[in-house]
Amino acid sequence: MHDRRIDGVVHTFGNEGALFKSAMTWWDWETQSIWSQPWGAAIDGELTGTRLTLLPYELVPWQTWLDSHPETKVLIDERANLVYNGLAPIDRFVIGVSIGEDAKVFYFASSAIEGVVNETVGEYPVAVFADEDTRRIHVFLRSPQPGLSGSQELPDQLTFELVEIPESPKVTKVQDLETNSTWDLEHGVATEGPLKGALLQRAPWVSAYYWAWEDFNPHTQFWGDRFDELD
Repeated sequence: MHDRRIDGVVHTFGNEGALFKSAMTWWDWETQSIWSQPWGAAIDGELTGTRLTLLPYELVPWQTWLDSHPETKVLIDERANLVYNGLAPIDRFVIGVSIGEDAKVFYFASSAIEGVVNETVGEYPVAVFADEDTRRIHVFLRSPQPGLSGSQELPDQLTFELVEIPESPKVTKVQDLETNSTWDLEHGVATEGPLKGALLQRAPWVSAYYWAWEDFNPHTQFWGDRFDELD
């Protein structure tokens, strides 16, 4: 998902029809430039070299979304296949994070086994949360920001872990090791502890097959084991 604004002007995009590196291309109505969908960048025409801003989004099974947003309305036509019952394909995907000139991908299957991965992308500390049951993914920068917390002293970066709730053994909460504050991943906010009210900045990510991500990010680093290498 990308922001359609370029220098403050909203552009309209369509499917160009041709493929670039086996991936979709767009065209914009305003300049007829051709865009690479994975890059979000113009590769031909007046706007060549222009890059759109990648926005955070969620890619989850329909039921997972519906459980959290039961009033959701969906625009479809009679040709659409809304419900896909299988969950296996996402196990073959990577969670691609690109910040500046640096890129790293996290195999979903390995990330889901860990639950939370504390890593870096270039010089930026990131936390990748992947839930094996709901298929929900969250990626945050690990440097907390003041929010409702006011002027309290904040650590430079945090290390996260999943902590089992004794009274509900199958339920876990997210805490940071530095202050033992508890965090709400839906909103990226600390809800309990010394950092209550502090915020985390979401890092946009892309879901892709590992080979497709590497085609567009040849300098990428990989984290975890490929799905077919796991026991």
